[in-house]
Amino acid sequence: MALPPAPSAVSDEAGAPRFGTYQGALPTVDLGRLTGQYNPGLGRRLLKHKKWLYSFVATREVVALCAVVDVGYSSNCFCVVVDLKDQTTLLDTSVLGLGAPMVQVSDEPSTGLDVRFTSPQLRVSARRPAGSERFHLHTRAGLLGRKLDWQVDLLAAGAPPPLTVIAPVPLDGVVNVTQKWAGMLAFGTLQAGGRRYVLDGGVGGMDYTHGYLARRTAWRWGFACGRLADGTPIGLNLVEGFNETREDVNENALWVGNRLIPLSRARFTFNKADPLDKWEVSTDDGAIQLSFRPIGIHREARDLKLVKSWFVQPVGVFEGLITIDGRAHPVENLPGVTEDQDILW
Repeated sequence: MALPPAPSAVSDEAGAPRFGTYQGALPTVDLGRLTGQYNPGLGRRLLKHKKWLYSFVATREVVALCAVVDVGYSSNCFCVVVDLKDQTTLLDTSVLGLGAPMVQVSDEPSTGLDVRFTSPQLRVSARRPAGSERFHLHTRAGLLGRKLDWQVDLLAAGAPPPLTVIAPVPLDGVVNVTQKWAGMLAFGTLQAGGRRYVLDGGVGGMDYTHGYLARRTAWRWGFACGRLADGTPIGLNLVEGFNETREDVNENALWVGNRLIPLSRARFTFNKADPLDKWEVSTDDGAIQLSFRPIGIHREARDLKLVKSWFVQPVGVFEGLITIDGRAHPVENLPGVTEDQDILW
């Protein structure tokens, strides 16, 4: 089933959101053009306006990931590097910071993307200038980048299209816009834990999310990038409990070669008491039947009374079957992450 192309703007001429699931990128996420019930007052906007960029790159040897989160009144950034061969975590660092100017997440999710996080411990820059065919990510941790120096390009040209979802947010939320993009070829280098990796030939992806979210937000999430046995680049995004309040909004998708393939609802089964146990992940249409084996895990638990954050993100590999056009493809050692999150913000 082919998805309709992404609209030119989040809102229609009347100022209402264009709810739906699309292929392709929005030029900009301009929530200021929403009107009526979709335009919360200034106070609610300040509390509910959230934006983030999550970047992920994997080769057969290593997984590297980084998230920059702007929640308006504060910010958060974390980076993780896991060696897949040695099955060791080389870096797991997280910084809680202020809002602007410490953090910036632009309204452009694709061309024009400009994301920054700046602190003494951690510096991140992710950009795609106008006219460029590549996203460029540069992340440094520690004095002079001695703990982490990660420079990578993700090639948008020739890649499958991104998935764009404009979704209503239940309870006291309003609207959420997300662009998921996986299966992009990677080029660059990574230095972490005293080791150096060449990322050329790797596969990566991004999660750009921007919306007026509910005070309490929770989900289960899975993301993966790698290659099938024949070398075809592949990407996977699955979520349960978020962006699924209407039949026409669904961010579950598979990227294979140059194709974007929408999937049905996703289901996660795991041991909440010990997320390092094996996870089971599937979709209702049977296209995804995977197990996830964690290698390392990033954890965050903060109780600031009015604001509480709890989430775990294991890093590891997926195994099982992915069915494409009626044909089952075995999957082995597909690098990825799962996540269980429950946040009050």
